[in-house]
Amino acid sequence: MSKERLPYSRKSVIINRPKQSGASVKAAVQKRHIKIDHSSIIPGVDVNDLKRSLDILKYALDYSEAIVDTVRLPLVVLNKKLQVLTANKSFYDTFKLTPKKTENKLIYMLNSRAWNIPKLRHLLEKILVKNTHFENFELDINFPHIGKRIMLLNARKTYRQVNNTEAILLALDDVTVERQLEKQKDHFIGMVSHELITPLTVIKLFSQQFEKYLVDKKDKEGFFYISKIAGQIERLEQLMASFTKVYSIQTGNLKLQRKIFNLNELIKLVISDFRFTAKSHTIFYKGQSGVFVYADKERISQTLINLISNAIKYSPDAKKINILMKSNPKEVTVSVKDFGFGINKEEQKKVFERFFRVEDKNNISGLGLGLYISFEIIKRHMGKIWVKSVKDKGSTFTFTLPRYVNQ
Repeated sequence: MSKERLPYSRKSVIINRPKQSGASVKAAVQKRHIKIDHSSIIPGVDVNDLKRSLDILKYALDYSEAIVDTVRLPLVVLNKKLQVLTANKSFYDTFKLTPKKTENKLIYMLNSRAWNIPKLRHLLEKILVKNTHFENFELDINFPHIGKRIMLLNARKTYRQVNNTEAILLALDDVTVERQLEKQKDHFIGMVSHELITPLTVIKLFSQQFEKYLVDKKDKEGFFYISKIAGQIERLEQLMASFTKVYSIQTGNLKLQRKIFNLNELIKLVISDFRFTAKSHTIFYKGQSGVFVYADKERISQTLINLISNAIKYSPDAKKINILMKSNPKEVTVSVKDFGFGINKEEQKKVFERFFRVEDKNNISGLGLGLYISFEIIKRHMGKIWVKSVKDKGSTFTFTLPRYVNQ
């Protein structure tokens, strides 16, 4: 048997653990030698078995407490009245609290009532009552000792079998520095985009004039080179447009120009452009006629272009793309399916994040902005967007929009 002392535990917990790896808590306790007790015999009850069960319970409790105390993320356990039952070391250290000043107190009373804000009350008293958990809610809290912080909250309801009561496990992640860096990056992107627009416009204008000159002179070689320059200018314009959209999203200036339009007709129009420019793939479409939405037509078109472009880009060895549009009385659903590289499960969780790019061995170019922009566009239309994928078999990106019904 080996002994291991876990750090940061409120108690000095010494755990007797079998040397072999992978031993469970129950196995560890059962392998311990327990002296047989014949002093108290209860008919039909194995007292020694009860002692083993109690030993397992104590072991598991000490073990779990030791693990929780080593977690760097601040964790606090609340009862159904939102009083603090316990917290880990990181919670006390982060918010300059002690168990004596914290336990059995309402969470709203902590840190000179810094936690007593409407959004937190709404999360704990409204959302958590109806659901078993909530995830990644951002909250600005001004603490008396550490100042204003941006906290990312995750909560989950748990059931305490010891006294048959519900409890709430609340985890808090301080993302203040990350958000500040994101703002600086957004400001830089916005500034650079603005400064580059003018020279890029001038370059495009002169290249167009030079192209006309070469056509008039019937200079085929010169025209070939200028056409390549024009293609790179167009690529730069697309990149600039992406940066501008990202900056508009982050500063809250992404305005939607909503109008009623036929989504089926828009999808057909976008597909027709791809059939002309992307001849490597055949695009199959199945939709429904007479489906209208109240949305920003240009933004939805951009979303479709992003999804179809990615489907083609990440399935270079495939020959087809399947697009499906279906609807019910409340919403319309559009999916774009490819048969390419696919995305593993961990990356699927991140594909809609800014600047995230799926790892690939083919060095496919891109900035990782298209899916992020698409996500924000759909979200602002009160829709949803997600991906289902199997590695090496392909991906299906799907989004929904509220359907417009003329009443």
